[in-house]
Amino acid sequence: MAKKKQGFAGQRIIDLSKDDISIYLDKHQSAKIGYFTKSGFFPEAKFQFIEDFEGSENYILIYCIKGYGVASANYKTHHLSPGDFFLIPSRTSFSYYADKVKPWSIFWFFFKGESLEEIADLYIKTNHTNKGYLPYNEERIKLFNRIYQYLERGYGNSNLTYINMCLLNLISSLVLVTDTEKKKEDKLQGVINSSILFMRDHCEKNLQLSQLASHLSMSVSHFSLIFKKSTGVSPISYYNTLKIQKACEYLTFTNLLVKEIAFKVGVPDVQYFTKLFSKIMGITPFKYRNQ
Repeated sequence: MAKKKQGFAGQRIIDLSKDDISIYLDKHQSAKIGYFTKSGFFPEAKFQFIEDFEGSENYILIYCIKGYGVASANYKTHHLSPGDFFLIPSRTSFSYYADKVKPWSIFWFFFKGESLEEIADLYIKTNHTNKGYLPYNEERIKLFNRIYQYLERGYGNSNLTYINMCLLNLISSLVLVTDTEKKKEDKLQGVINSSILFMRDHCEKNLQLSQLASHLSMSVSHFSLIFKKSTGVSPISYYNTLKIQKACEYLTFTNLLVKEIAFKVGVPDVQYFTKLFSKIMGITPFKYRNQ
């Protein structure tokens, strides 16, 4: 049984019935190599939570373009950031949900077809993970903009054909990245992951940008450039968001005073902490606790 809590401003969804799919495949035999059954875009999907212990009859692809979320398959959990994708094979127990502080914006596809399924299985088998990183570069932005535009145009055969072509292009690109490009991307993602882990481990401190860069033996300018290119936000903004996420946990699960929580997340000035919390969460710490 799937649990869902969704319905987001600006969302786009195409959900084809079995009859729709059968009629479409009869008219377009080539689509059998791969086609989507559901497709959509969820912007800033706050409070989204989906869980299915039995798994879907479709394969699922989630691609994060903004914000953060968590996805798991076969009870192995992964944190997703901008540029990350996640593949879920059919009949696989899974769940995924948006981050509470900076909820993700995601494109998602439920798909079938021998070729697309084979590509997805090959990626998971080769890389020993369901998660991957595919930079949201200029060409990919154009691809997703096209998908988004065609989602808006509805269910016409030409629109469905075009989205299927885009889907084949996208999923193929997951495994057809050259070794050189993949090594560069993996190295960059490794650097970013290392810096994020360092931030998480030092949420109680008040690290400066120079200290974050120094941890990776990088200049401040270079570190700031690659971090923002990968995550879409500056290192300090990300660090502050982690602090506020930790503060939310304290507000939810403890009876600590706000000033005590501010101190625990390395922001001893309670007025500044309240201002920062309100900027990121949209409400004050007091209102958050009351909710």
